[in-house]
Amino acid sequence: MKKLSRDIIAIIVLTILYILNFGIIAVYYLTVKEDAKNLREVNVSSVTADGTLYSLSDFDVTIGPRGGDSGAWLKDPILDEEGNELHGPSVGIIYEIVMKNTCDATITDWTAEIYMPEFMWLNNGWNGLIEFHQTTSGEERIQIVNLREYQSAEITLDYYIDHTGPMIPLAKGDKMVYMPSKADNEYPLVPHSDTEEVNSSAIVGFIVYVPDQGLDYAPVFDNVVFKYHLSKNVWAEGPFLVLVGLDIIWLVLIIGFIISHIRVLKLLKQRQHDAMIIEQSIKTFINFVEAKDPNTKGHSERVAEISYALAKEMGYSSRECNDIRCIALMHDCGKIAVPVNILQKPSRLTDEEYEIIKKHTTTGGEMLRDFTSIEGMSLGALYHHERYDGKGYPNGLSGEDIPVIARMICVADSLDAMNSNRCYRSRLTKEIILDELIKNKGKQFDPAIVEHVLKLIKQGVIKIGE
Repeated sequence: MKKLSRDIIAIIVLTILYILNFGIIAVYYLTVKEDAKNLREVNVSSVTADGTLYSLSDFDVTIGPRGGDSGAWLKDPILDEEGNELHGPSVGIIYEIVMKNTCDATITDWTAEIYMPEFMWLNNGWNGLIEFHQTTSGEERIQIVNLREYQSAEITLDYYIDHTGPMIPLAKGDKMVYMPSKADNEYPLVPHSDTEEVNSSAIVGFIVYVPDQGLDYAPVFDNVVFKYHLSKNVWAEGPFLVLVGLDIIWLVLIIGFIISHIRVLKLLKQRQHDAMIIEQSIKTFINFVEAKDPNTKGHSERVAEISYALAKEMGYSSRECNDIRCIALMHDCGKIAVPVNILQKPSRLTDEEYEIIKKHTTTGGEMLRDFTSIEGMSLGALYHHERYDGKGYPNGLSGEDIPVIARMICVADSLDAMNSNRCYRSRLTKEIILDELIKNKGKQFDPAIVEHVLKLIKQGVIKIGE
């Protein structure tokens, strides 16, 4: 007994430590996950540029002309159909934004809000979508456009089309929000690795035309706001792995102590075996009862199954449902004392015979009086022929005075009787059975229990007319 107490104390202590440590792990994990939901925001203007390079807290970014022979060119004035000049000569420039992850977390998604330093035309952008915020028409127009795949009829911005594609004017202070393409590996951006090739950087390009400038001119985009989310891999964190390791050790110890008490499971198995013996004994006795009247063979088992389904529907616990099933199995046990000639009589019973058969309720109640391993075992046999309106037998009880188990068996018993072939009639149709159940609510049957039965019939749990 002392060893048992020590083992229980050890299990309790280890369980508490396990739960506390697991709680710390959960908090740590949820904190990291919650932090991943936080939208971070940083403007490149918050740091001093090294040429075109901006070194931010979580990534480096360069913003500038691509350079080279094909990085800039001159564009002639553009005229409309009537010969009016839409804009004068301009310089076309390809800009690149190169973003490189420099932190130990993954940049799961990001956008870049690029504010225009002066008036210019945007002609192209790759590879994602661009949300334009344009005020050149006097009012702000906002639209998301895919400049690689577009229909001119879909563009609601101020623009015109030339041989290079849409020319979208943007005033100083207007902005375009670049939304990267996952299909083109512009996100997510994982931490940089020196030992393996990973996707830790993204290159974004766009083309602008600046009017009245030469090839050596390149406006500076120094007002760019990046918005992004970070996600850490908690399984790569040393402290987190230590906590998980401790939890595994404590869990193994707890399991070890539980296994040492396996005899409890053996006791439980013995209890289940005892319950099986009780049920088999009951079924064996029912076989004796039903052997006197072959026409009702299987009736008690079917009533038990209906009562079990009904109890489950009414919210009884698993153990209570099993007890109710056993009580229902024995509801007709008193018929063992009824003469065979009465039980199997195909014609109408005489008043004397009817009084004899009615005694199976009190006989059953007496037979089960000392069966105390299941609470209320005798109630089903004794009261299942009581009626809700008080016109039943043996005691003429009514309403709530009738034990609920007896009210349940009353409905189950009548339902199976109507749904079975008897020596004096064939089974009733589904329509007649349903009509009888509804018609006798508040008379023979408890109305609430009938509603549960009707629901089970509708759901197909209880099958009738088959």
